[in-house]
Amino acid sequence: MLFALGMPLLFAADHVAAAAGAPGPAVEGLAQVAASGLLGLGVIDWWWRGNLVGGIAGRPLGLGNLLCFLSLSATLGRATLAGELPEGMGLVAALLGLLTVAFAWRMFLWRPALPPAFGR
Repeated sequence: MLFALGMPLLFAADHVAAAAGAPGPAVEGLAQVAASGLLGLGVIDWWWRGNLVGGIAGRPLGLGNLLCFLSLSATLGRATLAGELPEGMGLVAALLGLLTVAFAWRMFLWRPALPPAFGR
């Protein structure tokens, strides 16, 4: 999913900025910076697939995703509400906010079913 968000932002930033209602180098640069972070997290998440996000090894992965989406959604949401970014970026901030809530649930509330013990 992160690849689906990141690729258009990185390689078609001018079209994304025009669709958001503010074509220009500043919004294109902002889109490409966001794409860089999303693609980096996407690669990390892809290589981690199949493993539980929890325990000693998985906790940094989940917290990294949580903090990335929390900071991105707060920054974009605040800038959009202040009128510094076009209204279309509010939808992006809302989507990132939903991902923040999903990672918070996954990290702090979700408990996976334990596999059956060997030899039983």
